Amino acid sequence: MSVQKSPVMMLMLVLFLALVVATVWRINTALESHPGMVVEDAYESGERYGEVLATKKKLDEQGWMLEFLAPELTLYQTPQTYRVSISQHTEVLKDAKVVIDFERSVGPKNRFSVPMKFDGSLYTAQVSLPLKGRWNATVQINKGSFSHGDFKELCAIVDKNDKGCDRYKGKYIR
Repeated sequence: MSVQKSPVMMLMLVLFLALVVATVWRINTALESHPGMVVEDAYESGERYGEVLATKKKLDEQGWMLEFLAPELTLYQTPQTYRVSISQHTEVLKDAKVVIDFERSVGPKNRFSVPMKFDGSLYTAQVSLPLKGRWNATVQINKGSFSHGDFKELCAIVDKNDKGCDRYKGKYIR
């Protein structure tokens, strides 16, 4: 009996080809959507994040309000203003050291920090992101033993028509 006439052999051949095609498709999808982030100390970073959440909850209970305002449309190589408001029961925190830290989500190579200046009601900084793509912006406020912070994910694009970081949305990201 030849291979073409045997239904069992044909079924096995089709199954093998389907598995090969599915594996190639999954490898291609993984290569396109992987952000390249590796956390060396996953357990410790998870514990630190738990401590951050507990501190944030305590500050919220004390009435501290932190508002981190980033531009609605983040353009790269264009100076834009970032603002931070920190207050407790409508009283603004003055004379604090406020720093905004920018880091690419693919690694610390392009990391930089900018001190923010107090203008009477808000802390502000003019920042120009040097590269397109995803950025993590972290603001840290310190005054004596008081410490607070916030985080935003940004996507630096060329202009409003640039699909930038959303090009895979719907295709791979749900």
